[in-house]
Amino acid sequence: MKHLSLIIFILLLSACGADTDQFTIVEGSEAEEIELFLQSYKETLIEAVNTGNFNELESYLITNNSFYHSLRRYVDDMHSNNTTKELNAFVVETIYEDELGEFHADVNEKVKVVEFGQENIIERSVRFEIVRGGDDSLRIVTIKETK
Repeated sequence: MKHLSLIIFILLLSACGADTDQFTIVEGSEAEEIELFLQSYKETLIEAVNTGNFNELESYLITNNSFYHSLRRYVDDMHSNNTTKELNAFVVETIYEDELGEFHADVNEKVKVVEFGQENIIERSVRFEIVRGGDDSLRIVTIKETK
């Protein structure tokens, strides 16, 4: 059952991304705001896995969507397996805005994962889909693996 939630989480990450030809590149203060938001999210996610405290992640997410529930299960499973994570690198490459005003950020990350006494380094490229909430706060809709 624990592996099922990890599989579902990976499937969400591996879904195909949108075509960036239809996007506008975001620069300046708005890009900086999104970059800082994503860096903070990733650091909070690592802390949540290590401590089991998912509540701190809620301000970054749209609650009660499939990504939210998959991420909650992922954090719970990782923590209950005594898995720990350490962020080695997190680089926001490009931030785009689509025709609906939603943001897409391409990120390269490198994370050390210690699970069952085994240390693994995971490097991947992902795309975050981000929207502004009613209170103008940023929220992550989903994350998809791009390469």
